[in-house]
Amino acid sequence: MISLSDLNNTANVIVSGGVVAIPTEGVWGLSCQFNNFEAVHRVIRIKTRAPEKGFIILVKEFSELANWYGCRLRAEAMSEIGRPSTWIIPATPDCPDLLTGGRETLAVRRVTMPFLKALVDRTGPLISTSANVSGRPACMHRYEVMVRLGTHLDFVSRARPQGYQKPSTIRDMKTGALLRR
Repeated sequence: MISLSDLNNTANVIVSGGVVAIPTEGVWGLSCQFNNFEAVHRVIRIKTRAPEKGFIILVKEFSELANWYGCRLRAEAMSEIGRPSTWIIPATPDCPDLLTGGRETLAVRRVTMPFLKALVDRTGPLISTSANVSGRPACMHRYEVMVRLGTHLDFVSRARPQGYQKPSTIRDMKTGALLRR
C-alpha cells in the first residue's frame, strides 16, 4: 500500500531540487531529477562515486527520453512484467555525459513497482543508483540508509522495497541479449 503523504513528500523534495533515498524493486536507491545536474553532482559526492559510472534513468514510459535513443526500442522492453530489466540503449549525442558516464549508451529502466510509477509520474524521470558509498554493500533497509547516509540526504522515504532479492537484469536494447541475470 502506498502512503500518499510519503509519496507526496518524496516528490515535493525531488521537484524542489533535493536528493532522496527511495525503495526500489530490490534495494534502497538514491535519486533526484535526471535533468537537475546540481542534484546529480550531489549524488556523486554523497556516494563518492566516479562520474564515469553514469546512472540508470527510471522512466514510466521509454518515450520520456525518446530524443536520446540511437536505436529502435524492442517490443519486450515496453511490455515486460516481473523482475524489471535495465536496458542499455545506444545514446544520441544530445544525451548528457553526466548521465552516461561519457559512454555511448544510456541505462534506462521502465518502472513497474507501484510506488516508483507513482513517483516518476509526479517528478518525471529520475536517476537511480544504489544507496551506499561506492564499494560498500547497498542498503537493504531504511534504518541502514538513515545510519549510513541520512545526514547527507534531503529526505528518506518510508515506503518499502518491492521484495526482489536480486538487482534488475541488464539487457541490450539493440540485440535483446541478457548482460546480467
